[in-house]
Amino acid sequence: MGNIQTQSSAPDVRWQGFHHTALVTPDLDATIAFYVHTLGMEAGPVFSAAGKRGRHCFIKPGDTRSWGIHFFEYEEAVISQSSEEIKQLAADRNSSSLNRFLPGALQHVAFSLHSETDGMKLRKRLQELEVVMTDIYDQGLIRNFIFLDNNGIQLEAAWPKEEA
Repeated sequence: MGNIQTQSSAPDVRWQGFHHTALVTPDLDATIAFYVHTLGMEAGPVFSAAGKRGRHCFIKPGDTRSWGIHFFEYEEAVISQSSEEIKQLAADRNSSSLNRFLPGALQHVAFSLHSETDGMKLRKRLQELEVVMTDIYDQGLIRNFIFLDNNGIQLEAAWPKEEA
């Protein structure tokens, strides 16, 4: 690999994290239902289609300055599916299935939870609804698992590891 410059020559700009991530869905109503009723997130108003843009809505993941995920409805949206890979990983945590990238630019969206308790509550809810998910992973300072939304988009729930 070549030398990577670690000192920036960019202006001193104070970033505050992500404002939002924009994704497409073939069915905005089903997506809102999944994020609100399954995950307990907050949906903003649904905006009408304007120009070539479909209906759209922001879904906010809790008490954050971020606007969350901005879903645009596009009936012809093609979203790469990974449910079989998630099932293989759930059956064999050493499976390399999830390490392969899906076609397209998005691999997954990770959401932060406050605690292990929140992670277990979410996991129980997803299990009740038979949502495909991995085991819980210990990643050093965090614990996490990956699951699929109603569109097949990989989502991650991550929380700080509790000290023993």
